[in-house]
Amino acid sequence: MLAPFGDDAAFSVSFPSSASSADAAVNTAPFDPPVADDAAAPGPAPDASHGDPSGNDDPTDAMAGAPPEGACDGPLSSGDIIIDEIMIESVAGTGDYGEWLEARSTLSCQVNLLGLHGECPKGAKVITFDVTSDFWLLGGASFLLADSMIPAINHYLPEPLFTWGGHQGDVLRNEGTTVSLRMNDILIDSVTYPALQLLVGRSWAFPSDCDPSLRGDFANWQTSTSSWFPGFFGTPNDPNDDVHCP
Repeated sequence: MLAPFGDDAAFSVSFPSSASSADAAVNTAPFDPPVADDAAAPGPAPDASHGDPSGNDDPTDAMAGAPPEGACDGPLSSGDIIIDEIMIESVAGTGDYGEWLEARSTLSCQVNLLGLHGECPKGAKVITFDVTSDFWLLGGASFLLADSMIPAINHYLPEPLFTWGGHQGDVLRNEGTTVSLRMNDILIDSVTYPALQLLVGRSWAFPSDCDPSLRGDFANWQTSTSSWFPGFFGTPNDPNDDVHCP
């Protein structure tokens, strides 16, 4: 099912079809806030057949079975997936359900995300997400981790898309925080961002032409200049080619 994610198969997820988008809407809509006027602009909604891996609709049930051709020999290890783009403030003020981050595979083979666990502190709580069924990610492909599955609320983010557990909003703190990804108690990746000079509706991206070892220095991250939806700037599930290494 490569087509819904774009023309370039290198940035896609390979899996058979699963639940319908209507099912996903039934499971997620009652928990999300009302759609604000500035988030309700019309546009083509992406296929929401994945559902919400942290909610009632498991998007990966249909992907169980034998590993696909080109599968990696083992599970994820440190550095196999890196966080390379963060939308910290999609709208001004509180009640922001349009935040997201992008995580990209550094592998050339397909990897199973089953068992991937994410954490982000929020006040006295730790917000989490978990992949609980097979989900094969192509080498070099990416996925998003967002606050909401609903297109009119997340500003029509492209698939593949996961959400935090508990239908949380404002997960990524404006003042800075740490996001970590783990599998089998192994730290796959962790990014700590400081209090940045935020531009509403514009993501911070680590340029594709920068060496991944430089991600720890946020002087190398840049505010995105490419728009994926009117009024919102970033390259979700696309290479960060609109910004360049300083």
